[in-house]
Amino acid sequence: MTMLGWASQQGLILTAKHRARVERAKYASFSGRSFPHAGPELLQALTDFTAWLFIIDDHAVDRVDPLNEATLSQLTAVLDVLDLDEASPEPVFGERALMDVCRRLRSLLSPEHFARFAHGIRMWAGSAGLQIVAQLLGKPLAMHPYRAFRRHTGGVNPSMALIDAANAGPLTPEEYNRPSVERLRLHVNNIASWANDLHSLHTEAREPDQGRNMAMIHAAQGHSLQEGANYTARQIHAEISAFQEEAAVLERDASKELRGFISGLRDWLIGYQDWGDHITHRYRAEYAEQDAHEEDSHPPECLGVEGGRGPPRGA
Repeated sequence: MTMLGWASQQGLILTAKHRARVERAKYASFSGRSFPHAGPELLQALTDFTAWLFIIDDHAVDRVDPLNEATLSQLTAVLDVLDLDEASPEPVFGERALMDVCRRLRSLLSPEHFARFAHGIRMWAGSAGLQIVAQLLGKPLAMHPYRAFRRHTGGVNPSMALIDAANAGPLTPEEYNRPSVERLRLHVNNIASWANDLHSLHTEAREPDQGRNMAMIHAAQGHSLQEGANYTARQIHAEISAFQEEAAVLERDASKELRGFISGLRDWLIGYQDWGDHITHRYRAEYAEQDAHEEDSHPPECLGVEGGRGPPRGA
């Protein structure tokens, strides 16, 4: 089954307009480029997870009023699926889809590998709450707390947790959790998350309360938006240089599995960048105004009032 077919079957596609938006995002292309050596079953599960993450992030975190009653239910449902392997009697939007992905991954991965993946999703849900707290404070966001929760709201960690399984084979817990390997994952996380800030800038600059973007935070400190983008690019380049230097040292005496993992990290970064720069239409300027204010792609429980959206955030 294709990703779009799966998403429709799981109730993730809400309207024809929403389907068009998901289709032009080309999430399957992202997964295929980022995991070029994954087996078919693992790649399909990764593709479906990627679609779920982007769709739920848009609905429950980034583009919905954080004050509405559904937000808590949406995020705690994620924890219940991961902790209890069950959906609630009246599942919220996307809950059964996540349970389907998790059950498929449990069957393909060792318990250690699934635990890494699940931890990444739990941190995404928890940091989404921190992001909402920052928004509710109503004050300009400082760069330090932004960097802290951005390491998790980007959703990079669950994918990185599966890179070794999709390449030369599983790393042992001792190898995966070595400080030097953790630093490599941190560099990859920063590179991808901050690159996503640049990719998203066209859309997020049109959202009046969007201060959760490195370029916009820098601009709010007395700089132009272009200076903010340039600052973000410099930070990304510094992380790329650090990754390459540290990876070269590790590779000198690395095991076959660790070399495969490091190669997989490079594949993942190249895949994301190619997808963001050349493949997806998710970040195209021509759709920015539409996507910044899109309302009909939100399920009823994510809207501010029954049958329609509540006041714009920040109003």
